[in-house]
Amino acid sequence: MHTLHVLYYILFVFTLNGSGQRIISTTYGKLEGKTVNVDQHMFKNVPFAKPPLGKLRFSLPEWTNPWKNIRNATEYSPSCFSNSSMRTDSNFFPMSEDCLYLNVFTNEYCLKSKNCSTVVYYHGGGINMDSAVQFNDTFILERYVKENVVFIIPAYRLGIFGLLYFGSNNLVPQNLAIHDCELALRFIHQEISNFGGHKDDINLMGHSAGAHISLIFGFSRHIDPDHKLINRIIVLSPVPSYDMPELLIKNCYDFAERVGCYKRNVTARDTEIVKCLRKKDARGLMSMQRLMENDRLYFWNFLAGEPFMYRDESIADFKEYAVKRDMLIGNTVDEVKWKRLKKENPAIAGSFMDWENPYEVAHKFNFYHDSAPVNSTYESFTQGIFVSTATYAEAQANAGGTVYLFQSNQQPSSHVSDMQYFVGTHREDYHTSDMDIMDTFYSKMIVNFTKFGSPSPVWEPLVPSRMNYYALEVNTEKGIWPRMEEDFHESDVNFWFINMTAFDREVTRQKKTSNGTSLTWSPMHPGPVILPTKTNESSSFDISSQWWFFAIIVVVALILFYLIYVLKRAILKHKEPQDDDETTTLFK
Repeated sequence: MHTLHVLYYILFVFTLNGSGQRIISTTYGKLEGKTVNVDQHMFKNVPFAKPPLGKLRFSLPEWTNPWKNIRNATEYSPSCFSNSSMRTDSNFFPMSEDCLYLNVFTNEYCLKSKNCSTVVYYHGGGINMDSAVQFNDTFILERYVKENVVFIIPAYRLGIFGLLYFGSNNLVPQNLAIHDCELALRFIHQEISNFGGHKDDINLMGHSAGAHISLIFGFSRHIDPDHKLINRIIVLSPVPSYDMPELLIKNCYDFAERVGCYKRNVTARDTEIVKCLRKKDARGLMSMQRLMENDRLYFWNFLAGEPFMYRDESIADFKEYAVKRDMLIGNTVDEVKWKRLKKENPAIAGSFMDWENPYEVAHKFNFYHDSAPVNSTYESFTQGIFVSTATYAEAQANAGGTVYLFQSNQQPSSHVSDMQYFVGTHREDYHTSDMDIMDTFYSKMIVNFTKFGSPSPVWEPLVPSRMNYYALEVNTEKGIWPRMEEDFHESDVNFWFINMTAFDREVTRQKKTSNGTSLTWSPMHPGPVILPTKTNESSSFDISSQWWFFAIIVVVALILFYLIYVLKRAILKHKEPQDDDETTTLFK
């Protein structure tokens, strides 16, 4: 009998340490998480906001309520409603509007010391797809938690649930998804010591749209001007483009009409429209959003403005007056490669910059792109990543922050190709040994930056005058290894800040002088085009608009005429008959 008790005790200890539970206390109540690998713990579906149901649908997120009993935090919650959940079986997750939870990965050392660095990872997906429950637990535990980094993934509302807007913040606040992300950050800051992290060492990390969120939070004078919430930011393939307010509003009315909450040419209060939308079935609303995409009407990006920007603040000013902060930022060499995306409404080409004439600029860029030789010019989505990565990196360095800029040149390359190295997703079936080598140090550099502020001893901080960056690539056959390079996407930046800016100003000038008459500028060429992805710096100067350019042409023409005249005279003179003495003298 004694032996049987010992066996039971050993089995109990093994269960507790191998795959048992760990209970912690928070301000709101106790959580029972799951223990794996003896000392690693996962606390999933931790509520940070009230379920956005009923009257809270299309409303600002509210702090979660306390709970009395020990809450089961061993399994993921359903994902927020999203396109990727609706599209294919392989991407399917259980869905619910009750989805505002976060998932915490930590270890025993951190829980006891309460002093570990923390990464808050905002997932990507264009604010209308993917989720906080899709990532590889084992990868996160192995790459981050094992290095004594607490890793947290918060959810946020997606698509119509996170982006609905009718033009008034008093009715439906703009950027509900971003408000969700901000509340999650504040909840994490308040509770992080209970999960083993230090409140002064919370670092934001994101990919794609999630990178945009990390970027704007790190730069914003609204979110964290005094460095109380955020330490460093890690920005991976950011897509800092914004939707056009008037197009988003039009799409929202179109959406309301399609689900039976609005009729054109019939007087209706916006409050009644929202009240009607709050009564509709959530799955039906998401299905209608998918149908609208067949007509190229999208809900897939947020607006420039609250809660992270001042009202009517320009993107340029947002960059110029950035909060000083250390940043690691970069992209892949190809992103979405060459094909022009068809998401033209409300996603407008060039919406990552300030324009006086955004629609004309978008039309002009599309003309450039479609007229260029095949595979010579990246489309606007990729251009936005390249140019924004460069300009935000430069802006943060100018603000005094230490910036580490990079580009992953590893092949195969795409917008999601690096995700296998830092969150363990989108791993190709065909995997080369060079990719395996890249995999050994990529996430390690992120951990180094998170904990120590420097990703690698050989990685030089950004100097804006050089635009130096770390080129990440391994090709053992050609002897290529990661290296420092300079002039990060110089031609892409020049294209937008010289060519397209000149075009935008010329459109404004012609509008002012047209006196209401129709314009004849489209399509219009502002000068020699600096095609993106080319590096010939001499092509960056638009000389056709300079008076001396034409003067030189005239002078050159006159010289040519004179030379032709002299040459003709010499030929005629050579053909005239000469006496024998003169001819003999010429050959002496």
